[in-house]
Amino acid sequence: MKTSLITLLLTTTITFSSGCVATRKFTRNEVKTSADSLNARIDSTNGELKETRDNVDRVNQRVTTVDGRVTTVDGRVTTVDNKVGALDAKTTEATNALKGDVSGLNTKTDRTNGALSNLDENFKNRNNFKLATEKSIPFKFNSAKLEASNTAQLDEIANVLMQNKDSFIVLEGHTDATGDHDYNVKLGERRVDAVRTYLAVEKNVPVYKIHMISFGAARPIADNKSKDGREKNRSVNISVLVPTMDQSTAKNE
Repeated sequence: MKTSLITLLLTTTITFSSGCVATRKFTRNEVKTSADSLNARIDSTNGELKETRDNVDRVNQRVTTVDGRVTTVDGRVTTVDNKVGALDAKTTEATNALKGDVSGLNTKTDRTNGALSNLDENFKNRNNFKLATEKSIPFKFNSAKLEASNTAQLDEIANVLMQNKDSFIVLEGHTDATGDHDYNVKLGERRVDAVRTYLAVEKNVPVYKIHMISFGAARPIADNKSKDGREKNRSVNISVLVPTMDQSTAKNE
C-alpha cells in the first residue's frame, strides 16, 4: 500500500515537473519570438528614421545652397543699388551744377544787357555826336597791366576831351578767345579799368565822361584764328565822341 502511494506521488511529481518545464520552455519561446519581432520592428523603424534623417540632411543642404545663392543675389542687388545711388548723386550734382551755370550765365547776360542798355541810354543823342578819334591800347597775353609805351596815346585822348567840355569817351574791353566767357569778361573789365584809372588819376579826366563796357571775346576786333588777330583782340578800344556842329550851334543859340 505504501509502495503504491509512493509510486503515485512520484509519478504525479514527475508529471507536474514535466508540465512546468514545458510551460517555461513555451513561455521562453513566446518571449523570444515577441522580442525578435519587436527588434525587427525597431530595426525597421531605425532604418526609416535614418532614411528620413538623410532626406532631411539633403533638404537642408539644398536650402543652404539656395540661401547661398539668395545671399549672392542680395549682394549683387546691394551693389547695383549702391551704383544706382552713386549715379543718382552724380546726376543730382550735375543737375545742380548745370542750374548754377545757367543761373550764372543768365546773371552775366543780364549784366551785359544792363551795361548795353545803360550805354544806349547815355547815347540817346549819339546822332548829335561824331567820332573825333579812335585808339586801340594793346595788352599782353592774360594781362591787364597798362604798358608805359601806350600812355602817349592816352595823353592825346585826354587832350581832346579837355578841349571840348561836351565830349566823352567809350572804352570797350576785348580779349582773345582763350579762356572761358566769365574769365574773359572780367579780364576785359580789368583792362578797361586800367585805362580809366590812368585817364582819371593821371590826366584829371572827369569820370562822368568815361563810359565803359567789357565784351571779353564776344565781339572780336580781328580773327582769333591767327596770332596777329589774337594780339589785336587783347586790347581796349577807345572812341572819343564830340558834339556835331549843329548841336553846338543849337546850344549857342
